[in-house]
Amino acid sequence: MNNLNDTLPDLMRRATENLEPESTDLVERGMRRGTILRRRRTALLSFTGAGAVLATAGIVIGGTQLFGGTGEAPAAGTAGQSVTEEATGPVTQKETLATLMKLLPANLKVTKPQSWGGNGFHGASVVVDDGHGPSKISLGVTAPGADGTCAMDPGTCKTRPDGSLISVEAYGPTYGEGNPGGVLRNSVTIVRPSSGSISLISFNAAEEKGVDKSRAKPALSVEQLITIADSQTWRFPLQQKVPTTGPTKPEPKSPGAGKPVVPVQQTLHNLKKLLPRDLTLTRPETWGGGTAGHNGAAYVINDGKGLSRIDVFVSYEQPVTKCGPEGIAHCQVRSDGAVVGWVKDDPSYSDARQKVNGVLANRVEIHYPDGRMIGMTSYNGPQEKDARHTRVKPAFTPDQLMAMANDKAWKFPGTGTR
Repeated sequence: MNNLNDTLPDLMRRATENLEPESTDLVERGMRRGTILRRRRTALLSFTGAGAVLATAGIVIGGTQLFGGTGEAPAAGTAGQSVTEEATGPVTQKETLATLMKLLPANLKVTKPQSWGGNGFHGASVVVDDGHGPSKISLGVTAPGADGTCAMDPGTCKTRPDGSLISVEAYGPTYGEGNPGGVLRNSVTIVRPSSGSISLISFNAAEEKGVDKSRAKPALSVEQLITIADSQTWRFPLQQKVPTTGPTKPEPKSPGAGKPVVPVQQTLHNLKKLLPRDLTLTRPETWGGGTAGHNGAAYVINDGKGLSRIDVFVSYEQPVTKCGPEGIAHCQVRSDGAVVGWVKDDPSYSDARQKVNGVLANRVEIHYPDGRMIGMTSYNGPQEKDARHTRVKPAFTPDQLMAMANDKAWKFPGTGTR
């Protein structure tokens, strides 16, 4: 059995997978072509919020009893009553959406219905309004197979008498660092034994990201979400059969397989040698190395105009031979066959956090025909995210970054004998 906390983040991600994702940077887009990027500091949807304590006698959040107690005052009336007989048979995405709308409290005005899914998963969403402002409701329903256990996480989930597992979050912030935009969510995930799983989220805004809050609290409380998720009217998508058409095609061998590894300190040293000598260098950082097949290195520099992070990433990848719709911006193929690209003043966020932090980036990439890849980035702050900008522009222009990236001193790490 899987640990429930290994399963639930994926369920909730799928429940909101039609929402606009955070903007990805230039090197991240290269990952779609096999590039390995440095670790990300992205805040993922989580069910183990510090304010949530699920106890044996009930779930308590911020001093409020959610099971077996008075609970919080409902924000939008009582959820629709569940029926006693469970429906059977295959279900379509539109029918899943219709079930959600049927189970919502009658006093809500419902707009913007959407449904999506496939491969044993159905998603749906609506925007509701009880007179206090719009609130998005997102749903994910999966086929049987997402089982789990609470054994390793007794404080964050509960096994109920019927064998189902439940995890909740009340007033979880969309972002850390002050939660710009003020968007909060109530969420519930229930995994039914041999039946399927249901994930429900209510936001205090018309969207999860890219907007400010439109009301003080989500329209539906955790208790109401539990009532809706517990309804026996839900029908689950069919489990997808594993194709048996033959052996799967093996992944192509990386051009870096078997090539010598490069110490990450050498990558950091190369970066330092290429930087102007009149800069103050602080916060040296490295990642990757060994047999990982990629190296990263960074400094925070100061030229008298404020702190600016600069980082470099070198690796092997499946060769890139042309510019593509999901590739790097301002892309061109050079006479030596290398695919190069750059972007200027790229914002770190596509939502309210950008107005707060204001961090911009200049980036360049070079993809060589033999699979070598290098990316360099300069920021107008000490880090990419979760910090405010410290200068108007990044310290290095795209032209300056490209000149450094083109230097012949760079060594590209392989995986060694692995």
